[in-house]
Amino acid sequence: MNKRDLVKYERALVAEKQRLLKQGNFTNEVMEASGPDVTGDLSSHRTHTADQGTESYQTEMASQLKSAESRTLREINDALKRIQDGTYGKCDNCDEEIPRARLDVVPHARLCMKCKSKQDK
Repeated sequence: MNKRDLVKYERALVAEKQRLLKQGNFTNEVMEASGPDVTGDLSSHRTHTADQGTESYQTEMASQLKSAESRTLREINDALKRIQDGTYGKCDNCDEEIPRARLDVVPHARLCMKCKSKQDK
């Protein structure tokens, strides 16, 4: 992979990292806002089960989103390290070049589509 392409992918990775960090701050705010002190109720029990269900659902969704954000941030940081190491763009499994079309869509990809398909099965 040439230097110009590496710079392009590095910029894309950094931009995605910044977007995820901003989104992560928003997710943290949502998680903090779903605590019991928001409604002024200091007890751990709600008076209505629908309120409890809604709060549980929102907390679980925010938690899953946070987990996905953290996983993607790790993958982006790993991709940035691979750029520095000179191993970016090579499949971790078969060591073949990952097609640029795949990297354009998923710049933090570690596997070519053939190996990714095998992994998903």
